[in-house]
Amino acid sequence: MSKMKLCVLCCHYTNEAMPEELADIPAEIHIKRFPCSGRIEVVDILRAFEDDAEGVLVAGCERNSCHNRTGSLRAAKRVEAARELLKEIGFNPQVVQMAFVPRLDTGAFIEEVKKLFEIILKTKS
Repeated sequence: MSKMKLCVLCCHYTNEAMPEELADIPAEIHIKRFPCSGRIEVVDILRAFEDDAEGVLVAGCERNSCHNRTGSLRAAKRVEAARELLKEIGFNPQVVQMAFVPRLDTGAFIEEVKKLFEIILKTKS
């Protein structure tokens, strides 16, 4: 049985986790970093599914601490737009999650990836 594939789209400030720090999660995890989560577009989220991801996590800075002021809020709106599109075509919108994590807090970031893994497991059962 192949491993579950997850995609994490995040800004440089929300993730410094090394691959070995995510090794406890039994999934193939692809991380794509952007200069700011506000630069993540709906097409980036949908492209992750096209590339066989079963779940996508968009991680941005906590509200009111975004380096670019509103980047993470823009990302959250795009996550909602992606969820609406997925719902319209019959997919479970829960396969896309948004997380606001403290800047450079690797532990919080890893916890959000674990939450996504658990959500995807539940959607598959």
